[in-house]
Amino acid sequence: MKNILFTLYLLTCACAAFTQPSTAASAKTGVTTRAFADSSRSNWLGNGPRPLRTIIWYPAGNGGQEEQINDPMQFSGTPVVYREAPIAGKNKYPLIIISHGATGNAIQMRWLGYYLASHGFIAVAVNHNGTDEEERRTDGPTLSDFCMWQRPKDISVVLDKILKDSFFSSRIDTSRIAVAGFSLGGATAIWVAGAIFNIDDLAKSEPNPPPQIRDAINRLKDQAKTDPVIINSAKHSGDSFKDKRIKAVFALAPAIGHGFSKQSLQNITVPVQIVVGDADLIAPMDLNAKYYTQNIPTAKKLIILPGERGHYTKPPFANERPKELQQVSEIALRFFNDVLK
Repeated sequence: MKNILFTLYLLTCACAAFTQPSTAASAKTGVTTRAFADSSRSNWLGNGPRPLRTIIWYPAGNGGQEEQINDPMQFSGTPVVYREAPIAGKNKYPLIIISHGATGNAIQMRWLGYYLASHGFIAVAVNHNGTDEEERRTDGPTLSDFCMWQRPKDISVVLDKILKDSFFSSRIDTSRIAVAGFSLGGATAIWVAGAIFNIDDLAKSEPNPPPQIRDAINRLKDQAKTDPVIINSAKHSGDSFKDKRIKAVFALAPAIGHGFSKQSLQNITVPVQIVVGDADLIAPMDLNAKYYTQNIPTAKKLIILPGERGHYTKPPFANERPKELQQVSEIALRFFNDVLK
C-alpha cells in the first residue's frame, strides 16, 4: 500500500476545493437522514458495528420543515428543501445511491442528490467515512479510504436498509436502482457493478508519496500489519461486491482505474456512463476514465468536458463550478432517464 495513499492524498486536496451547483428544481424536494449501521462488520474502534450515516433527498408533498440552504461555497442561490416532508403522490420512484470522494462525506454530493430528487428520483448519499474518533484519525486519509474495499459493501448494505425503511420501502421502484459516484466514489459505483479489485495492481501504477503525508502512510501501514480489525478487513479486498440489484452506473472522474483488471471490467453487464474533465490532474483521464470506458463492454461513449469537473485544484471564476456541476447533473439525469425505463 506504500503508494496508494498518495492518490488518496491528492483526492483529499481536491475534495477540499469541491463546490456544488445551484439548480432549478422542477419539484419540491424533501430531505431526511438515517443513522444506518452494518452489524456484520466492525467499526474501526472494534467496539460496535460499522456506521453508515446517510442523507436522502426525494420528491416531496405538502408539509415538512422548510430549510433554505444558505451556503455560498456550495450553491450560487439558496435552494429550499423540506425536512421530513411526506413523499409526493402515490407513485414509486427510481432510486440512485451516491458515493462521495476520498475523505469526503455525503453532503459533498448534495449537488447531484438535490438535482435528481427535484426531477423525480429518490437519491441516497452514503457517508463512507465516520467521525475522526471512529476512524482513529489524527492526520492523512481515513481508515475507510485506506481500506477502500469497504465502500462497495457500504452501498449494498445501505440499499438493504433503505428497501426495508418504513418511510421509503413502498415508494421505491426496485426495477430502477442505480449508483452514481465521484472520484473514489465513481470507482465504488463501478466496483459494485462487478469489478474486482487488486491492490498490488493499483500500487504498480501509483507515484511515490510526497514527504508531507509520509508519516500518515507509515502509521497506516504499521496498523495494517498488527491491528486485527484492519487485518480482517484486508482479507476481503479482492472479493466480488457485485450487487445484481444495480441496473446502471454513472461515474464522474472515477479514480484508481488500474486497481481493476481488464477482465473483471469486461464482466460488467449494466449500462455505465463516465464523465471526466479534460483538465483533471487528480484522476488522469488516460489511467482512469478512458481505461474504464475502453474495458467495460456496456460503457457508453466517454463524455469529456472542458475543465476539471470535480477535482478542482485551481481558483474558480465566478459561478464557474456550480454551472459546470449542474451540467454534469443534467447529463446524469438524461442517462438515468434513458437506461432506467
